[in-house]
Amino acid sequence: MIRRLMLVSIASVLAVSGAAACASSKPKTTRTVKVDTPPAGTGHVLLVQFDKGIGAVAEGSSVPVWQDPDAIAALDGSAVFTVRRAGPGGTDRLVRLDLRSGAVRASWPLPTAGLAVNAVAPEGRWVALTNRRAGYGSQGRASTVLVVFDARAGAEAKRVDLAGDVQPEAFSVDGALVFALGYSTDHYRVQTIELLTGERYDTNDRDKGLPPEDMHGHAVHGVMSADHKLLATLYRNPANAKEPAFVHVIDLEHTWSYCADLPVPFGTGPAGTDVIQLTANGTVLVAANGAGRLAEINIDDVRTPGTDPVRVTYRAGTIPPAHPELEAIAGFVYVLATVAE
Repeated sequence: MIRRLMLVSIASVLAVSGAAACASSKPKTTRTVKVDTPPAGTGHVLLVQFDKGIGAVAEGSSVPVWQDPDAIAALDGSAVFTVRRAGPGGTDRLVRLDLRSGAVRASWPLPTAGLAVNAVAPEGRWVALTNRRAGYGSQGRASTVLVVFDARAGAEAKRVDLAGDVQPEAFSVDGALVFALGYSTDHYRVQTIELLTGERYDTNDRDKGLPPEDMHGHAVHGVMSADHKLLATLYRNPANAKEPAFVHVIDLEHTWSYCADLPVPFGTGPAGTDVIQLTANGTVLVAANGAGRLAEINIDDVRTPGTDPVRVTYRAGTIPPAHPELEAIAGFVYVLATVAE
């Protein structure tokens, strides 16, 4: 198994900076689409990731309550934000949506047009917006504007101009760092952006003797630990015949990470057959459902620095869908969370 770990320093505070002008794509109006109204008191609502945006579905139904094609959710499903595009001469607005109804809970003007939400911290504390489209994958950008919005203060907290195509993925626990993917022509690297200084750099391996590694593949699904301190993302890389899948784990508190490579049959089945799930014991299960194989990864091991590999055990099994009726919904990808009543 190839081990990839990284150790970075934590900036102490988040500085407020002045806004810099930046033009982007032509604004267009987008709205939350009300699809159905859940009967009152009938049970839970499921927050759902679609191939385009976020929505909600009443448990047992196969019709969305609402959908927003531009929305991004916190990885624990605790908050959803989108951008409302203004017409010519208007002002785009950052909007927080109600999880159950899709209604607007709060709204703030954005000084720069054309920004999109890329990442949301748990409870919606911070929002990372850029002038790139939301989602994984290279967009071939020569530069990226990163704007961090402080939803508690209701104001822009930091703006950073970055060279290259950079996709924010998550915040450190204290909000001082943004973890991002820096894309090159045929690979990407996990990078760290210090919001206090604006400095951006490749994250180092936990074994300081190892250089940063070029990574390949595409993301399937990220899950966050209950304490919001560990993020585990499943990637598929079918071009790697030996290890066609891996789980990348970031310790969002201590700001280092680990990459657990998975052998065949993981990553070799049709799209949608590789599934990741956080267990009640704090481990991560990855299933190659088509092959009936499970890998259980002790992501809690990542909290302890060192060079020992994270424990991974393999066994037969699958992760069946908890809500199979949702698979009939166009664009359905997976359930993010169950929204409390």
